[in-house]
Amino acid sequence: MNRGIPTTGASLLSLCLGGLAFAQDTTQQTPPAASSDGGGLEEVVVTGFRQSLEVALDNKRDSVNFTDSISSEDVGKLPDNNLAEALQRVPGVQISRTNGEGQQISLRGMGPSFARVLLDGMPVSAASEGSVDQGANNREFDFDLLPSEIFSMLQVSKTPRASTVEGGLSGTVNLRTPRPFDYNDFQASYQLQGAYQSTSEELDPRGSFLVSKNWDGKFGALLSVSMSQRTFRTDGWSSQGWTSGRVPNNEIGRPYDAGFTWNLPSVFASTANQGPDFINESGLTNEQLMRTQVPRLGRPEVQLGERDRVGGTLALQWAPTDALLFNLDVIYAKLEADFDRYVNNLLVRNTTALTDNATGFGYITPSNFTVDANNTLTSGSLLNAKFWSENRVFQQESDFRHVGLGGSWQITDNIALDMKASRAESDFRWRMTTYLFLSEPGQVDINVPGSGIPVITPHLDLADANNWRFNTVRVQPRTREEENENLALDLTFGDEETNIRVGALANSYSRERLAYSSSVGATQGAALTPFGYTGGANLNEFNIGSFSEVVPVNYGEHFDDPVGYNRWIVSDLDAFGRMMNYGVLDANANLDFQNSGSFEEDNLSAYVEANAVFELWGRTLRVNAGLRYAKTEHEMQGFIRLPSTPAAATNLFGVRKEDYGRNTIEGEYSEILPSLNLAYDVSDTVLARFSVSQSMTRPNPADLQPFTNISTAGVVRQGNPNLDPYLADQLDGGVEWYFSEGAVLGGNLFYKEITGFVTRQNVPQPFRNAGIALDTITDPTILALLPNGLDTILLFNTPVNVEATTYLKGAEVLYQQRLDNLLNGLGMTLNYTRLDSGSQTILGLAKTNYNAVAYYEQERFAMRLSYNYRDDYVECEVNCGSTSPQTGFRYEGGYLDLNSSVNFTALGQDLTLSLEVLNLLDEEEYSFYGYENRANTLNRPGRQYILGIRGQF
Repeated sequence: MNRGIPTTGASLLSLCLGGLAFAQDTTQQTPPAASSDGGGLEEVVVTGFRQSLEVALDNKRDSVNFTDSISSEDVGKLPDNNLAEALQRVPGVQISRTNGEGQQISLRGMGPSFARVLLDGMPVSAASEGSVDQGANNREFDFDLLPSEIFSMLQVSKTPRASTVEGGLSGTVNLRTPRPFDYNDFQASYQLQGAYQSTSEELDPRGSFLVSKNWDGKFGALLSVSMSQRTFRTDGWSSQGWTSGRVPNNEIGRPYDAGFTWNLPSVFASTANQGPDFINESGLTNEQLMRTQVPRLGRPEVQLGERDRVGGTLALQWAPTDALLFNLDVIYAKLEADFDRYVNNLLVRNTTALTDNATGFGYITPSNFTVDANNTLTSGSLLNAKFWSENRVFQQESDFRHVGLGGSWQITDNIALDMKASRAESDFRWRMTTYLFLSEPGQVDINVPGSGIPVITPHLDLADANNWRFNTVRVQPRTREEENENLALDLTFGDEETNIRVGALANSYSRERLAYSSSVGATQGAALTPFGYTGGANLNEFNIGSFSEVVPVNYGEHFDDPVGYNRWIVSDLDAFGRMMNYGVLDANANLDFQNSGSFEEDNLSAYVEANAVFELWGRTLRVNAGLRYAKTEHEMQGFIRLPSTPAAATNLFGVRKEDYGRNTIEGEYSEILPSLNLAYDVSDTVLARFSVSQSMTRPNPADLQPFTNISTAGVVRQGNPNLDPYLADQLDGGVEWYFSEGAVLGGNLFYKEITGFVTRQNVPQPFRNAGIALDTITDPTILALLPNGLDTILLFNTPVNVEATTYLKGAEVLYQQRLDNLLNGLGMTLNYTRLDSGSQTILGLAKTNYNAVAYYEQERFAMRLSYNYRDDYVECEVNCGSTSPQTGFRYEGGYLDLNSSVNFTALGQDLTLSLEVLNLLDEEEYSFYGYENRANTLNRPGRQYILGIRGQF
């Protein structure tokens, strides 16, 4: 399997250090000419990607706190086609991907919820829920919603100022849109591209344009629009954890250690065969078998679909006098995704003697098992095993609308007033309708390699529709709406360098999430008749001949390793859609009241901040110090059953939110957050930084809200409205050596003491403690988990604040340099991050991360190679979707991208022809449980080729 090439980064590092040494020798022999600003460095005009790097470097040097940024390399063009993928070039930033495209970011080892996202300096959020397998139920921001073409700068602040909006314990990301006063007179640019993905083998269009006019700095208008389509195919494999089976009278550990019961005729035959040392049908002793871990619902996956994204900005600026400036910013973005997902589950799940029937999961017998030292199955067979072909229609639509109005008034030479008001609305609509087929029983052979996915080989012909029966229908749409309203006032007394600033921000954030779920079991087909279903009550008697097909791709053809079988029967989702309208099903699905509710948060903050410049030992010391006060009031509302609420068990459709009552929980808290940032010019080329501060992130809404639900893994998850916010006391120190024009070698050390971390606590309890009435449960999969009804012992999973302090320390190294002495136009940038949380685990923290970019630019030609590496990290520590106690890991990954362009003149225009290749190494994405041979997920999104032409006038 191809899972990253860390040696590439080492090679690039060697080249970087070699270039640095060469540049030092050259600089010592030929000192640079003094520039007009007295900086001692020769000023050279640069363009393109090099210009983007050096503008960002100037911003970093001028900042008093620890800040990095990404700047556009031309009008309306950031260096990358995706915001998350652009941000990953910043030291300390890591990203997660969906179908090969960057989606969420983590900063300095903390998860996506710990980074505060601002839009033109104001708080913003997006109503989205990640991907099929990557959730966004908390404060994460899905950056793939917004096209990169409508932004001019991305700024990452790793240490706060008092004037920085609170909420980002790991840092703050400010997305800056272009404005007409950024450009002189008239500017216009356009870009047309065609994108080809190697796995889907489809060519998709992309396009953008920007038009800006500046009337002598008095009035300006700017319009930008971006549109893109993407056809994707992702082949993958996944499990819902690994699990072990029960052996009669040989229970070990806690009741939930075993996820199902083995069918062992020899053990049942005689009590003498129930001893731990008895060798049963599996070829193992009873004790060995009940400790053996096997994949739970091991399954091949195929995703086929399209994503359409459109975005645009309108910016107006008006300066009626030299002392007054007003700006209006309007932003709109829309993302639509329609795709089908086909998976085929090997039914190792909740199997007992009670499920050994025509419509049940079966009752499996192990045979010829071998295991490794970690009790992982390495080879063997399952007898009487069944498959569940799970076929889903997904339709996703996300809308984002933002209006911002701001004004600046220079009242006197030493008094300035800034006012901002903004409102952002975001809507998310998600359709998920599932049709499941159940196979006939048969023998299945399993081989588990040392790493990678299990090779599953059925003896039954899974590509024959006669071996399948219609089994279940699930209708599970959901919606989410968010609003962010802001009003900010900032007053500055003093000049640009020495001043006192005071200000306040009122932020109102609200979200409502409504989930719906109707599940129709094998004997409940009559519930579908009103929606056009033409079969009878027993789904397994329905003729699926016209409603089935073989999976429409050659599954696994892009994998490096064998996949076992690659053909199986799936639902013809178009045929089912013609029989039963998806929209009508959604409109009648029952409210999933345990997973629905609203959240409102009112945040009021105020700050005082001082900025000053001093002379210390003949050098300049810049100081920023201040306090920020933040008060939060939140109200959470959930749904409760009323005496009049229809019973879901007898009403599979039509129970809506109007049928439920509401319960409301309120809370509040406040914090005072101090900060001190120092920047000292040790010499003309060396800058030292120091920061001490306190930062916070508010608790995640999904952890706070009074939700209670039960998963198909038999775990009851609950919320906790009494959680405290996350707080961090942090120290940062760094040195930056600007040894030549456009170059830097620097390093930062940081240390955080974090309180308020949340862990999910697992406690076995009777199901009656969940407060869920049995008559509200209609899913046969869930009912199978409750053989003893309300007295069934299940695992309750609840978030609680960890009393202990979590310590996080890290180091960042940044190197950037022109290498014209080696080859004119050559350059390189490299950053490296090392993180350490000691004995404590922080989800998403990868210990080693680095980015390397080598570029070559001339007037007519440019090319760059960008490599990003992220080490293994923990995705889940407790209750990772199965009965297996092992931690869930994401395997290391390295992504190499190529960008190249040629400039030429045609038809009186200056044009640029570009070629980009994303994921040049065809990297796979792999995760596992505890040991590398216990596969969790494997995805192969493939390479993407983008050919385009760009013009400007």
